[in-house]
Amino acid sequence: MGLLSKLFTKKSPPTLREQELERQFIPIIMKDIETKEQAQMIFQRLLKEVKENMISESNLSSNMGDYLLKTEKNNTRMNEMLEKRRLFGVSDEEIREWWNKDELERGLIKKFSEFQRMAIYAMLKNQGMSAKEAREKVKMCFPTYGEKDLSLHLPYEIKEKVDNYIYGLLSNPQTAVAARQQFEAAGSVNDFIVEKIEQGIL
Repeated sequence: MGLLSKLFTKKSPPTLREQELERQFIPIIMKDIETKEQAQMIFQRLLKEVKENMISESNLSSNMGDYLLKTEKNNTRMNEMLEKRRLFGVSDEEIREWWNKDELERGLIKKFSEFQRMAIYAMLKNQGMSAKEAREKVKMCFPTYGEKDLSLHLPYEIKEKVDNYIYGLLSNPQTAVAARQQFEAAGSVNDFIVEKIEQGIL
């Protein structure tokens, strides 16, 4: 695309769904970002990246959670996928709630989670840490989530529950220090969460 084309190409206005998601995500982003203007810029960047991924990947239908739960008994692949999540205590309702979100919302949740980790990683590198040291430190700051390799990640289906639990521990001065010590002792926030799941606390 030439320079003149770039200058005169009109940006399409946001859809009602995009406006709704912006209202939903701005307060979440502002927990880490000082100004609303910065939060809006970050949201627009993440939204752009998600939409580009959606163009290049096959779109999933809406209400996928209902579909997965309905068909898992007759579909070995789906059954195996869901059983791996149930090892983390994921309930049918959590499966339904996550997969019934539209692809745009799920994509934004994933992108913002990645953004948080990369922002801390960059800050630590700027403070003089090596790449390896920064990666290890990030593991002590945030849980990491995934959809495929659950030997390394927690399933997204429990993200809201886990994030709320971690935030509750770290936002309380009476539990924050002990919680960070427990993260270190476990080896990572993820390992700490797995311990809590096995203990029936989560």
